[in-house]
Amino acid sequence: MKNKLLIPMAVSIILLCPSGAYSQNTSHSFELGLGGSAVNHTRNMVSDFHQTPGGDYVFTLEEKLLYGGVNLYSAYEIRPWLFVDVQGTLGLAKYYDSGALKQGFSVIAGPGLQFRPFTLSEWVQPYFRVGVNYYRKNFPSAYFGQFAGDFTKEAIWKAEDAWNKGTTFDTETFYPVTAGVGLVAWLSNKVGLRIEGDYMRSLGSKGANFAMGTAGVALRFGGKTKGSKQVSSTESAVVEKIVEKVVEKEVVKEVPVETVREVIKEVPSEKTLAELMDNVTFDFDKADLTPDSELVLDEVAKVISMFPDKKFMISGHTDARGSDTYNEKLSNARAKAVYDALLSRGVPESMLFYRGFGKKTAMVPSGAEDNLRRGDRKVVIEQVTWEPLWNYLKNNN
Repeated sequence: MKNKLLIPMAVSIILLCPSGAYSQNTSHSFELGLGGSAVNHTRNMVSDFHQTPGGDYVFTLEEKLLYGGVNLYSAYEIRPWLFVDVQGTLGLAKYYDSGALKQGFSVIAGPGLQFRPFTLSEWVQPYFRVGVNYYRKNFPSAYFGQFAGDFTKEAIWKAEDAWNKGTTFDTETFYPVTAGVGLVAWLSNKVGLRIEGDYMRSLGSKGANFAMGTAGVALRFGGKTKGSKQVSSTESAVVEKIVEKVVEKEVVKEVPVETVREVIKEVPSEKTLAELMDNVTFDFDKADLTPDSELVLDEVAKVISMFPDKKFMISGHTDARGSDTYNEKLSNARAKAVYDALLSRGVPESMLFYRGFGKKTAMVPSGAEDNLRRGDRKVVIEQVTWEPLWNYLKNNN
């Protein structure tokens, strides 16, 4: 009998386990859990039926209401409000056979759907669950029977509990449908506590109706990171467009020597991050930001701040004139100028890293006109997507 019980349990474990590695970068989360269950399945055993010298009939009724088990759980996110799960419980139930206490086993396994239409927060997720199960046991749980030792063979006994009204036949295998409620409380982005209560109703007249409660630990893989600002798929591209125009108001002043004429500055309204940085340039042999560059960096800071979970490297460059050593120092100063400017605009330090590359990428020769060489005096911002590379750059600066 034990071998027969192990087969469906093994199938349940295979269904519960994910196939292959599951990346934290996937858009849908996967949950895997281990816990304990309490099964409210009444087991009745009537024994020691006999007649006293006075003519009375007496018997012993043994009744057990609960037994425990080990629960395995997995769930996959189809939608933020809909999960499909597979659960399996190996139960350990004591029962009486011919007056002796024995150890019995049961297997409860099957798929279900979880509906999570609302959340108390992204850390606390209550849900409703419906499902269907396979149930198999090797212990008796009859609700009626004949008295052993009754010489008339006419008397029978009958019992009921809250879940089973009327006559319920004892059977080893049946298929209950499930309705229940549960809650997952996440302690961190990956670890949480899970509780669930289910009512199981047998399909057919030969199975028992019963309730089961489960509590345990859940592990979470993939999905969106909890506790950070989520951005839409449109915002997630670095080519997100900025539709905001920055205007420096006209200022006219009269002074004894000169008049400051009206100046209107506009930052192009539909620029990608790379295009915006093309407007951040430097004068020859200088690392100071120009007024035009300051306006552009206002927009750059807005773009970067939209992606709090991204990492960006700021690289400084010079034109071809000058020595390698001097240009490397100058390019580093230019990168730091942009780095400091973004920090002052509220961009977190943990998102940024800067380094100078001197004249290694200069495209215009040193003898060219200044107007051409100006394009090589620049700072470039690029996203670093590989975490090991980011850690190497930070640790070897």
